[in-house]
This record gives sequence, C-alpha cells and structure tokens, in this order.
Amino acid sequence: MMKWLIVLLAGWSLVSANSLEVTADHFTHIEKERKAVFEGNAHAIEGKSRIDAKRFVVYFDDKNNATEYQAIGNVRFEIVRPEQHIKGSCDHLTYRVAEETYLLRGKARVKDLINGRLMQGEEIFLDNKNRKATAKSDRKGPVKFIFKMKEKPKKKKPRK
Repeated sequence: MMKWLIVLLAGWSLVSANSLEVTADHFTHIEKERKAVFEGNAHAIEGKSRIDAKRFVVYFDDKNNATEYQAIGNVRFEIVRPEQHIKGSCDHLTYRVAEETYLLRGKARVKDLINGRLMQGEEIFLDNKNRKATAKSDRKGPVKFIFKMKEKPKKKKPRK
C-alpha cells in the first residue's frame, strides 16, 4: 500500500516545480471523483509551505494535475513563496490552484509576516493573482485588521 501511495503521489504534478508530500493516518483515492482524501493528523508539505488539519483533500483534473486543495478541521498553515510569507488558522481552507485563491472559513486568522499585518474574521478570501484580500464577520465579532505603520505621519500645518 505504501509503495503504491508513493508512486501515485510522485505521478501527480503540481503547478509549481515542487512536489507535494502528504501524510495522514488514513488514505483513500477515489478515481471516479478524481480526489484523494487524507484523514487523521493530515500534514501537507510543498517546499517550505505546510498545512496541518484533521482532513486534507486533493482534487485533480483529467490529466492528474491538482486543481484544488481543501484542509478541514483545526487547520494550521504557513505559506512561503518569494513574494509571500503568511501563517494562519481556520476551520476550513480551500486553495484553488489555477486561480491562486485561498478561502478560509470559521475563526479565520492570517498573519502576513513580510508586511506585519494581521487579519481576522469568520471568513477571509485571499486572491494572490489580483493581490486582493477581503474579510467577513459574523454576529459574534467584527472583522479585525491590524497593520504596522512604517513611519509616523507628519503633522499638518493649521489652516488660516
């Protein structure tokens, strides 16, 4: 079973040149649905990026290219790319490969380690291609955005 899993994972190509390594307590590949499901202590690593969750699902197109990743249950992640370094957590994370978008739902929290920003909300949407981020709250609390000021603004002279 383990040899088959290694061969299967080696055959799946990703958008980046890196390989995706996923470990978990249980593995199921559903050919008809073009998905692989990793359950129980799921850990996914691609280069310096990682995602930890109770469940990790990879969806594929007809050429076995990964099209979408979903991490479900107590999700913790760190995404490291040349222009991006974020850490965060949520209940459910969906990453769409071609669109380069992340949707975080349930107690979502993202910390931008390069720019010193923190975003919290019930739902956060990150669009890497368009460099856009949005957040939504629920009735339990507001959206929160914290950012560091690079320099203090200069005082304006009073108008006469």
